[in-house]
Amino acid sequence: MSHKADLDSLDIGYRRLSAAEIEQMLALHLRYLQGQRGGARACLKFCDLSHAVLRGRVLADADLTGARLSEANLSDADLRSACLFGADLRRATLERANLVRADLRGAAFRGASMQRVVMVEADLRDGHLMRSKNGELTPNVQGNASAELAEASMTRADLSYAKLSNAFVMQTDLRDTDLRGAVFVRADLSGSDLTGCNLEGADLSEANLSGTKLDGAVLTRALLRSTNLSKASLLGALLDDVDLSMANLTGADLVRRLDDIEGTIGETLRRHRLWILSNGGKGQRADFSAIDLSGQDLSNLNLSAAILKQANLKGANLSGTVLAMADLSMADLRHAELAGADLRGACLERASLNEANLANAVACPMDLRNGHAWPTNFNKARMVRVNLAGADLTAARLEDGDLTQGNLRNAILAGASLTDAILTMADLREADIRNADFRGAKNLSAESLAL
Repeated sequence: MSHKADLDSLDIGYRRLSAAEIEQMLALHLRYLQGQRGGARACLKFCDLSHAVLRGRVLADADLTGARLSEANLSDADLRSACLFGADLRRATLERANLVRADLRGAAFRGASMQRVVMVEADLRDGHLMRSKNGELTPNVQGNASAELAEASMTRADLSYAKLSNAFVMQTDLRDTDLRGAVFVRADLSGSDLTGCNLEGADLSEANLSGTKLDGAVLTRALLRSTNLSKASLLGALLDDVDLSMANLTGADLVRRLDDIEGTIGETLRRHRLWILSNGGKGQRADFSAIDLSGQDLSNLNLSAAILKQANLKGANLSGTVLAMADLSMADLRHAELAGADLRGACLERASLNEANLANAVACPMDLRNGHAWPTNFNKARMVRVNLAGADLTAARLEDGDLTQGNLRNAILAGASLTDAILTMADLREADIRNADFRGAKNLSAESLAL
């Protein structure tokens, strides 16, 4: 049901505040939040704050109903539980802003820059500002009935458990965004990029996801009743416990299951071996992109430079396999056996390696003929409870990876980059971390590094 914010008069205009007035209001608001005498909650209803610089300012619980904040700088701002009902935030900068449990109904974010914004449990459902004229309520022409995030950039944002029913999120960049448990009932996400998103348990019933990119996304236990996924790309997506029977999958791209999988693997490997021996002059490079290879025994093979992008390798045996310079980006390698595998210079960006065994794997840089070294790439990989004990991860890239409860005991991480990685309860005891970069790493504890 749409909420109605009643203006006292149709003739009320937007009030422009001076810099001094804003500073005084913010100072009083801070006193209010701290429970100090003389404090007052910031009331910025229908104020014109367009182009205002509010970077890092504290506006938690403030009333910004209907405020004009177009092209304002609110990066790193604290807007927890703030009321931004019907606010105009078009082309605003909200990078890393905290909007936990904020009221964003009917707010407009078209073209906003919102990288790493936090909107946990935020309310982005329908909402329409109303004005009173002669005792009758009429729509405010400045308001929008539904929250609009079209064309916004929201990479690495956190919208877990947010309410987005009926919202317009068209052509929006949502790559690697946390959308767990979010409600998108009847929302329009057409043409948006949700590559690598976590939509576990999200409700997408009757939503329009036509033409969306969901490659490498987590859709475990998501509700897809009457969901329009026509022409969507779901390559490498995790679809455990998902009922696709009532979704429209016309023209959608999904991982393929081959009828003669054993024969196809054998012939592909024969051509690949010839391709390697002839330095690319004969045979053909192995390409298993978006193919279901789950549970297959591919151990001790030479798959150097093979293409396994978005492949389903869940539970596959790749122990001792040479995967140097191979493309395993967005591959599903959960529970896979990769002990002792050669992963030098391989790309595993956004791959799912939860509970995979990479004990003693070699993932150091690949030395190229031109004298350069090509590092192994685990950026944005999901590696919950992964076993990397004794693995050589020299100079490996593990940026933004999730290594929660990972076993890295005795691993070589010299020169590795773990910036912004999640290391909750990860075991790094006796690991070689000389010159490793842990800037921004989350939950790295002294205990995990104890010898």
